[in-house]
Amino acid sequence: MMVTKELILVIFFYFCFSFSSQAVEKIAVNVYVYHLKPPFITDLKNEKGLYYDFSTLLNSESHKYSFKTVFIPRKRIDHMIKQKKLNGVLLGVNPIWFKDKAETKYLWTSTVFTDQDEVISLKDKPIEYSEPSSLEKYVFGGVRGFYYYGINELVTKKRINRIDTISEQALLNMLISKRIDSTIISQSTFGYITRRSKNRDLFHVSLIPHDRYARKVMVLLKDKAIFEDIEPIIKNIDNNKVWSEILLTYLDN
Repeated sequence: MMVTKELILVIFFYFCFSFSSQAVEKIAVNVYVYHLKPPFITDLKNEKGLYYDFSTLLNSESHKYSFKTVFIPRKRIDHMIKQKKLNGVLLGVNPIWFKDKAETKYLWTSTVFTDQDEVISLKDKPIEYSEPSSLEKYVFGGVRGFYYYGINELVTKKRINRIDTISEQALLNMLISKRIDSTIISQSTFGYITRRSKNRDLFHVSLIPHDRYARKVMVLLKDKAIFEDIEPIIKNIDNNKVWSEILLTYLDN
């Protein structure tokens, strides 16, 4: 779905009205992200994408803080957390990815939106995924440096042949050229790319995904005040008409 003039006007007037009612200077908060791929970041230089729109939405709702989306690679994020120098919040993540399944090491907001990792193959050579071992006889394509649970372990044991590349778009190109048989791409990214390239019909999506998860905002324990400000906003985000329109723009499959 492309952005319509009506949607742009709705968002513009919504945010203008919200900003005009907030005369008090706000406290700046960085919203860190590390997913450098669409729809989360569609244009890094010009700061466009779902994650930038999310911060804009928070700014329209919060009377205390001013949020700004900042891209930082995952390794640097991990280092900042370890050194206790993460001066902001982390968007689009899940407790399991940060070894906090019990949600006690950090503060976790309600779900911003749900996502899942799809197992993709070509329609003329479809693959149905059931467990990591179901990909053993196929050439698997991955993004360089990405960890795919269950898959990485079988690659180490030389039970799966893995070929890496630089991005999800490159993975789809490798599928089309039949250099690989299967890959794993998040539903949000796969839908965004294939809608714009209009080649969705070339691919088969396994009925069983590799993983399902909620994308949330992670907040350090020391920043409880920030958490208490944004949690009510996010908890009610599904009822926010502007956010629903934004999601449709990026995630409508």
